[in-house]
Amino acid sequence: MSVVPTPHQRPDLLTPGQLDELVQSPHIGYVDRKSESTDIFVIGTSHFRCNSAREVTSLIERVRPDGVVLELDPERVLRLTKLSQGFDENGAREGRSRDAEDILYGADFVAAINACQRLDVPLFLGDEYARETKRRLSERLLNWEAYSPEPLVKAFFASISGDGGRRQKVRMNLLKTFAQDPQKLAPIALTSSPPFLLASALALFDNGAMAYDGSVITNTVETIASIIASFLVSSLLFNTVIAERDEVLAASTMYASSVVRSLKDNASIRQRWQFTVSQEKEELAADTNRKPDSLPLFTLKTPLKRAGVRNLNLFEPRWLKMIDQVTKENDALDAKTFGCVRCINKFYSAISVNGVEGRYADVIFERVGTLATIKELKEGKRLVSGDRRISVSIEGGDSFVADASNLSVSEDGYMVATNVTPVDSAGLNDVLSSKKVSTESVRMVVVVGLLHG
Repeated sequence: MSVVPTPHQRPDLLTPGQLDELVQSPHIGYVDRKSESTDIFVIGTSHFRCNSAREVTSLIERVRPDGVVLELDPERVLRLTKLSQGFDENGAREGRSRDAEDILYGADFVAAINACQRLDVPLFLGDEYARETKRRLSERLLNWEAYSPEPLVKAFFASISGDGGRRQKVRMNLLKTFAQDPQKLAPIALTSSPPFLLASALALFDNGAMAYDGSVITNTVETIASIIASFLVSSLLFNTVIAERDEVLAASTMYASSVVRSLKDNASIRQRWQFTVSQEKEELAADTNRKPDSLPLFTLKTPLKRAGVRNLNLFEPRWLKMIDQVTKENDALDAKTFGCVRCINKFYSAISVNGVEGRYADVIFERVGTLATIKELKEGKRLVSGDRRISVSIEGGDSFVADASNLSVSEDGYMVATNVTPVDSAGLNDVLSSKKVSTESVRMVVVVGLLHG
């Protein structure tokens, strides 16, 4: 395990000339949300091998954003980064690590991840899981409104019309983007052509049939109908796979900017570190280097309330070792305590740690946490793999406030806080009321496929 200590630094605000130079690139869009003091750069990419990887790296290096949002979900991040680091799906080494530009698919995202890790920029995942998109698509099949071609037609003309030089909002220009780099057109052509190829095949078949029965009008009608059907299918795919996911990406971007704002306001803490992902859990030794007054920290999606009961199902090696450490330190079950903090953003990517599979962790969590006492613990095994898992029932206790200067990461890959003292309601209110309000603007970069621009 190793901590990533480099502080994030951002250059001064971009001058109007620098901004104009950036948005002259047809694959870059820009939104200035003045009411929220947020600048958003949107870079449209092709996920197949082309210039997109270099363009993403260049934009991040020039803009030095406060955060980068990727059109990815956690599962796709691990698949892409495992591939780039030379690991297979099971974590076995299958080759050397590869540069982003050597990857056939997803080089744009890998380039963004590499640049952010090198420059210490927070990473956010903006997309939904693929299974959620598939579920929504299946639900829309019998909904005739989902076949409306209006959003597709509007998006097409908006993407080629430009924005008249408005600096507050600049759209990407697809035609100019494809003209500059024709390779970016390949994935769009591959994904959009099947319906029209089908229509063309039907037309050829109909033309052959006319030689036998001479039904010119009938075959013409069938050909037109097949073209219309293919267009409606394309509209369904655009509405479900592109337009509705645009809403997800937009909401994720605004949420990410609010998380960045909480960092500037000192309401949350960001911690980065690296750790190994070992499957040999039983052979791992618990961390013996922890200080006696240290408090292990466990991250939750929702805050643990006082007297609230939460059931945890743990199987990751680091959490198993954390519980082992806590339970070994005290004989009485009610004395086995650790801290719970609400995680407002977490990003994990695969990396190589001393030649074995590991993780780069970039976690942002709220400063105010809750002490958790273990009430019940049950050992078990996972059904498929047979690996160890434990079920833990915890109860919330007093609140505490974490300080970035008192945080570290254990050798097993979980966060540890020192000099933690419980605070009552009055003390907690004092901490919350002393929160600073930053006037600095938030600058974001969003990396998405070209059709989302």
